[in-house]
Amino acid sequence: MKNLLLSFMMLTGLTSVAQDIKFKKDKISIDGTEVAILDKVKVNYKILSLDSRPIFSIERKSALMADGSTFYWSVLTDLSNNKTNEVVDYGKDQGLSFQKTIVASVCNDKYKFISSAGIDEKGVLEFINGTPTDIEKVIADANQKTVDQLKTEMDAMAALKIKVTDGVIYQKQDVLKENGVVQDYVKIGSVVKQNITFMANWPPSLVYMVNSVFTTVDNNNREQVRVREIGGWYATKTGYANPKTGKNIKDEIITADNKYFPLKGTLTDTEKINLSFSKGDKDLLEKQIVAKLLYNGYKFEAMK
Repeated sequence: MKNLLLSFMMLTGLTSVAQDIKFKKDKISIDGTEVAILDKVKVNYKILSLDSRPIFSIERKSALMADGSTFYWSVLTDLSNNKTNEVVDYGKDQGLSFQKTIVASVCNDKYKFISSAGIDEKGVLEFINGTPTDIEKVIADANQKTVDQLKTEMDAMAALKIKVTDGVIYQKQDVLKENGVVQDYVKIGSVVKQNITFMANWPPSLVYMVNSVFTTVDNNNREQVRVREIGGWYATKTGYANPKTGKNIKDEIITADNKYFPLKGTLTDTEKINLSFSKGDKDLLEKQIVAKLLYNGYKFEAMK
């Protein structure tokens, strides 16, 4: 039950109350109160009491998830006996300050091992010496959920008789031809691959823009081709952050109505096999982008 709860919380996210974390040399201040000392040794950060007693250490870890997001957790060590346990990182994004990020991993809505009241020595040591957190299972469960979701989205697109080939989105529809009504593929949209510079002096970002393509009849009874932007997949979007997670844009779909969906841009050969795609499917990412948009209720005007 504990592992299921951890997995659910990791996927849905927690809204962290902002803690004002500051440093003066090696002293940690939370909301203006000095509470502990941070002592860095290589990749380990030791948390000491204000009278320099070593309490526990923090080592930050990360893994790239199947949905394109980066999952962070920390290994906590009881410095009195070297026992360890792991915590999912629910800390608020601290920008480029790695020290603040380390402290935030144990100073948030889920884990309050450090707060303006000081170090919760009893709480943190009981946690470290208590039931181990199965981080591998949390990660595996989340990745399996992503793979299952991708399959569901692709199946839903297939059920709509929609395919993506060479940047063109087609749907098989009833079409009137000389010999009567036949089933044929009709263009309903496009996926345009481009490089866009979002900030001066920064390299351009790869973007796949998805458009609905349809025709209307003007006042002179002439057909006019119209294009409506539905959304785009961004490898990165320099200078922009996801308003929900507070993290920089990376491997995400952003829709025209400002919805955000994570989608990993590069799949391993094993992941492609699990999704029933050939290793050389050059349209794989475009298919996944369109499938996710359709699954989440986005429509193309020419759809039937």
